[in-house]
Amino acid sequence: MKRRLLQVLLASAVTATTLALGGHADAHPAAARCVTLQVTGKTAAVRKPRGNAVSASPSSPVQYRVRRGDRLRSCLMTHNRTTYRGQTLYTMCGRGGVDWYYVRGGQIPQTCVKVV
Repeated sequence: MKRRLLQVLLASAVTATTLALGGHADAHPAAARCVTLQVTGKTAAVRKPRGNAVSASPSSPVQYRVRRGDRLRSCLMTHNRTTYRGQTLYTMCGRGGVDWYYVRGGQIPQTCVKVV
C-alpha cells in the first residue's frame, strides 16, 4: 500500500511539473528532441566510433550505407568544437563539417543529411 501511494505521488508530481513548464502530460520529453533525417548525398556511410571515442571519424569502420532519400531517426548529435583553427574534421558529401548524428547502428555526418 505504501509503495503504491509513493508511485501515485511521484506520477502526479511529474505531471504537475510537466504542465507547469508548458508541456503536455502525455508527451515524452525525449520524443520532442528526436528528428527525422533524410539523406542528401548520393550514398552515405553510417560509421561506428573506434574504442572509447565519442564521435566517429572518416576512418571509423563502416556499419552500413544509406542512399539518397532514405530516412533515419536521430535523438542525439555530437557537438565537436575541438577543431584546429576553425578547420573542419571531415569533408563528406561535398561539404566540410564537424558534427555527427547518432542513428541506428552508428553515426552519420551532418553534411550528408537534412532535417525533415
